[in-house]
Amino acid sequence: MAKKKSKMSNSQPAARKPAIPAAADTFMGPMTLAEKIAWWCLNAMIFIVPLAISNPGWIPGVADGTLPWTYDQFDIIKVCFQRGFTLIALGAWGWHILMNGGRIRRTKVEWLIGVFLGWVLITSFTSIHPPTAIFGKYRRFEGLISFVNYAAIFFITVQLADRASRIRVLARTLFWSGTIVSLYGVGQYLGIDPINWGNLPFEANRAFATYGNPDLLGGFLVFPLAISLALALSESKRGMRFVYWGGFLVTVVCWIVAFTRGAWIGGAFAMLLVIGLAWHHSVKLNEVDYTFMGLIGAAAALVVYKSLSATNAVMNVGKRLSSITDFDGGSAKTRFEIWEAAINAIKDRPIFGFGADTFRLVFPAFKPERYVADAGYLSVADNVHNYPLQVGSALGVPGFLLLYGIFGTVAWKSGRMLFRKYEGSERLVLVGFWAACAGYLAHLMFGLSVTGSTFLLWVSMAVVLSPLAVSTRVKAPSWGSVVAILLIFVVAAGSVLNVNYFVADHYYLQSRISDGDGIRIEHIEKAISLNPYNDMYRAELGMAHQEAFISLITQALQMQKAGEDATLVIDQARASFLRAEAAMLDTIEFVEPEYDNYVFLTAMYNLGAEYLDPSYLDKAIDIGLRGVEVEQYGPAVRFHLARAYFIGQDYEQAEIHLIRAAEMDPRWADPRLLLTEVYMATGRDEEAIPLLEEVLARNPARTDAQTLLDQILGNTESESE
Repeated sequence: MAKKKSKMSNSQPAARKPAIPAAADTFMGPMTLAEKIAWWCLNAMIFIVPLAISNPGWIPGVADGTLPWTYDQFDIIKVCFQRGFTLIALGAWGWHILMNGGRIRRTKVEWLIGVFLGWVLITSFTSIHPPTAIFGKYRRFEGLISFVNYAAIFFITVQLADRASRIRVLARTLFWSGTIVSLYGVGQYLGIDPINWGNLPFEANRAFATYGNPDLLGGFLVFPLAISLALALSESKRGMRFVYWGGFLVTVVCWIVAFTRGAWIGGAFAMLLVIGLAWHHSVKLNEVDYTFMGLIGAAAALVVYKSLSATNAVMNVGKRLSSITDFDGGSAKTRFEIWEAAINAIKDRPIFGFGADTFRLVFPAFKPERYVADAGYLSVADNVHNYPLQVGSALGVPGFLLLYGIFGTVAWKSGRMLFRKYEGSERLVLVGFWAACAGYLAHLMFGLSVTGSTFLLWVSMAVVLSPLAVSTRVKAPSWGSVVAILLIFVVAAGSVLNVNYFVADHYYLQSRISDGDGIRIEHIEKAISLNPYNDMYRAELGMAHQEAFISLITQALQMQKAGEDATLVIDQARASFLRAEAAMLDTIEFVEPEYDNYVFLTAMYNLGAEYLDPSYLDKAIDIGLRGVEVEQYGPAVRFHLARAYFIGQDYEQAEIHLIRAAEMDPRWADPRLLLTEVYMATGRDEEAIPLLEEVLARNPARTDAQTLLDQILGNTESESE
C-alpha cells in the first residue's frame, strides 16, 4: 500500500499545474525606455513612500536641532512622492502606447472602480466642504484626488506586473522598504533614534518609525509582515531565504513594539492566512525555516515578557490585549463614542454623505455629550477609526457599497485562483499580497486609512488580479505623437503643482517658528498663495495678525505706564486687529463647519473689547452663538462666549453657558474659575467656595484658584468681625 504524502513533503508532484494562469496575450517582449521609466517609478514609489519623511536629521553630518522641511513631517511628503511617481509612470506608459502601440490589460474590475470614482466626484460637490472632499483633510489627504491616485496606481500596476518575475520584484521592493522601516522602529524601541522629534504625543520608546504615529506604523506593517513571510517560504535560494526570514523577524518585533491593537489583529490575520495557504499548497520547509521560526518565537516571547513589567498599560502587551474587551474604559470607550457619531452622521445623510475626509467637520455636530467628558474639551476626532463607518459617513451608503464591492470582487476573483490546490511555492508571493489586503482591511476596522499605507492596498489588489487580466493589442494612432507631447506638458504641470503643495507646507512651518510678526505673516501669505485650499493656513494668518496685535497693545500699555504717548502704537495695534478679524472671518467663510475658528475669533473679540472698543462684545456674542450652533457640546466656545457676557456684566447669560461648559468637561478648570467670579460679582460667595475647592482638589497648583478662595474667605472673616 502506498504511503500518504505529507503536506510538508520534500517530494515533488509528477505533474504541475501552472502557478499563475497565463495571460490571454502571451507576447512579452523587451521593455521600451518609456515602459522602463514607468516600471522604475512604480518600484520607487513602493520603496520610497514608506521611508519618506521631511526631517533631515537622519542624514549624516546634519546637526541636531536642524528644522524639518515641512510642518507635517510625515504624510505630506509621502503624498507628494506618491503622486509624483504616479504622474511620471502614467505619462511614460501613455507615451509608450501613443508612440509605439502595445498591450492594454484589463481585469474587469476597472468599470467598478470608474463608477466608484464618479460617485466620489458627485459627493465632493454635494459635500459639507468641497475643498476638503477634493484635497482631503490636512495630514490625512484622502480626498477625491487620492482616490483617483489609488485608481491610477491600480491601473499602472496591472499594466506592468504582467508576469511572475515582475510580481516578485515588487514583493522584494516592498520587503526592503518594510525591513528598513521596521529596523528604525525597533531602534526607537531600544532608545536609538538619530532624529530629534521633540515632544511626542505618545509613550516614549514606542515605535512609530517613518509614520509619525504608532497606529499608522502598525497599519503599514501588515503589508511587509505578509510579504516577507511569503517570500521566505517561496524562495528557492538558501541565502535569500535567510535574508527574508531575517527581515520577517525584524518586522515582527517592530509590529509588537508599536503596541497597536488593531494592527496586531490585522497582522495576525494576514500571517495566519499565509501560513494556512502555504500548508494548503504543500510548501516545503527546511532547517533555515525551522531555525528562524524558533528565533522569531523566542524574540517575540522576550519582547512580550519584558513588556509585562511595564507600569504603563499601553506598553504592556498583557494589559493591552486585555483592554480589547474593556468597552467601558480607556480609548475603547471614546472609540465607541466616535463610532456612534459616525452612525448618526450616516443616518442624517445616507445617500451622498458629507464628502471624502470631512469627518473632522462632521464630528462636532454628531458627537455625544459624554465624549467631551471622556476625551476632554480639546479633543476632536478627525477620523472614525473604523474604515467602513468612515467611508459611509463620507460617501454615503452607495459609496460604501461601491468601495467594499471593489474589495469583495478582488478577493473573490483572485481567491478562487489562489485557493486552488497546487503543490509548490511559486504562487505564495501572490498569496502574500492577498493576505496583506485581507489583513489591512481587518486592521482598518479599528485603525486609520492614510495614503502612505493605503496605496499599497491598491498595489496589492492589482497584483493579485494581474494574472487574470485580459490583454488587448493596440496600434500607435496617427495622432499619437501630438497627444504624447500634450501628455508630457500635463505631467509637467501636475508635477509643478505637486511640488507647490510641498513648498507651501514649508512656508507654513516657517510661519509657525518665525520670531518677527512681519516675517511670520509674509511666510503664511506665501503658503496660502501656493495652496489656498488648506483652511489651517488661512487660520494661521489670522492668528499671526492677532499675535501682532497683542504684541503692539502690550507695548502701548507699557508706554502709557511709563507716561509716554502711545497713540501711534495703538493705531498700529488697531490695524493689526482689523487684519486679524478679516483673516478669521475669511477662514470662517471658507470653512463654516470648522468649530475652532469660532473659538479663536470669539476670544479675539473679547480682547478687542477690553483694549480697543467695548462694542466688540456684540461681535463676540454673535460669533460665539454661531459657534454654539456648529458644536452644541463645545465647552471652549461657550467659555469665551460667557466671558463676553461677563465683561458686558450680563451675569445671567454668562452663568448659563459656564455651567454647561463645566458640566461637559468636569476636568477643565477655567469655566469653574470664571463662574466663581460671576458668583462673586453677584454676591454669592458661598456658592463659589465649593467650586474653588473642587478645582484645587483636582489641581493644587492652580494658584489663581487659591487666590480667589483666599479672597472669599478673607471677605467672610472681615464680615464676621
